Amino acid sequence: MSTLSTSSTNWTTIQKLLFRLWFLYFATYIFFTPNNEIPLINTVYEKLNNGLHLFIPWFAKTFCGYHNPITIFTNGSGDTTYDYFLWLFGIVLTVIGSLIWSLLDRRRSSYNTLYYWIRVIIRFYLFYTMISYGMFKVIKLQFPFPYLGRLVEPYGDSSPMGLAWTYMGYSTTYNYFTGIAELLAGVLLVFRRTSTFGAMVCLGVMTNVFLINLSYDVPVKLLSFNTCIMCLFLLWKDAVRLKHFFISNKTAAPSNLAAPYTNKNWHYGLLVLKWVFVVFILWINIADALDAQKQYGDMAPKPPLYGIYYTDLFMRNNDTVPPLDTDTTRWKRIIIQRADYASVQLNNDSSRGYNFKVDSVNKKIIVYPNWDTLKKAQFTYTKDSFSLSMSGKMKNDSVYIRLKRFDENRFRLVNRGFHWVNEYPYNR
Repeated sequence: MSTLSTSSTNWTTIQKLLFRLWFLYFATYIFFTPNNEIPLINTVYEKLNNGLHLFIPWFAKTFCGYHNPITIFTNGSGDTTYDYFLWLFGIVLTVIGSLIWSLLDRRRSSYNTLYYWIRVIIRFYLFYTMISYGMFKVIKLQFPFPYLGRLVEPYGDSSPMGLAWTYMGYSTTYNYFTGIAELLAGVLLVFRRTSTFGAMVCLGVMTNVFLINLSYDVPVKLLSFNTCIMCLFLLWKDAVRLKHFFISNKTAAPSNLAAPYTNKNWHYGLLVLKWVFVVFILWINIADALDAQKQYGDMAPKPPLYGIYYTDLFMRNNDTVPPLDTDTTRWKRIIIQRADYASVQLNNDSSRGYNFKVDSVNKKIIVYPNWDTLKKAQFTYTKDSFSLSMSGKMKNDSVYIRLKRFDENRFRLVNRGFHWVNEYPYNR
């Protein structure tokens, strides 16, 4: 098995060629996809991205024959058309750069120093990624408990990603488990002595993430795939040792952990820089997660009228509006999950989202759609534990709506809970 070693002074031609390819591939991928929220770096990357947002659509059209306009860039989805062409552009740079590098540097016997430092860069890139993902699971934010709207939604109307988020969000325990596994992988990658074990843990964790992304149409496939490739690259150096230990039942020799520098000042300086970086990343992720928990996590304060409400009586201009399935104006149900927002389901089962601003002091509500902020309906309301009544003007009509609060604890998914003993499978 052809592996690389930081101590070998003579690499084969294949080893050198493969190293140049992988070095440039990871360098370009990390450069184009830093996957961080460090303020100073983000400021620099904003200017770079402005240029890439112009260049990549031109690259896609000129060299790939893609003539559709690319106007959506990296957002909550990491798998946009732009992201794929950016990845392709990085691969093109890798191939061209490797050919030029091979021609200009063909006499070099090895790349021990560069090999050491690209491993360091990958380790700390994975460290940041694992800490970020893990922290938002241990402090339960990435997968919140199923929203009220999700609880009333039929299974068949859920997207594959929505189903995965519901599955993950239901269990705090499973969030802790997956989050701790990701944090463990990140921490192990920081230290040279544990980096191989960290890469193994990270590979197991991220392979599972990648398969979930593939299986449930979660748009983070590019990042999760590339983190798996990075883990395999880190394990490449110890491939023979791992084969001896896990498969061949042979003695595995110690790995060479030496750094390519001997100056003590370099050693201590880099050690200080390393710990400043590690502490900063831990601090910024913990601070961001705790702040986010107060804003939108499961522990965030609920809005004044939080709940699921079903229409008991709907009157327009003093006339009762019957609950006809074809009616596109009568409210069937309103779900208030977040502050200043509500989802209204009409009698024909279509849903609309509205800005829903509540003045709990003066008992007033202002309702208006995002697409037309001038169409504001104003209501006064009264509320008790079981009902909500709203009266006001919608367009030119006087409207009175009486709604009954539905206790979300009645949902089986909410009230079933955990049982050590099950005389029969409770699969409903």
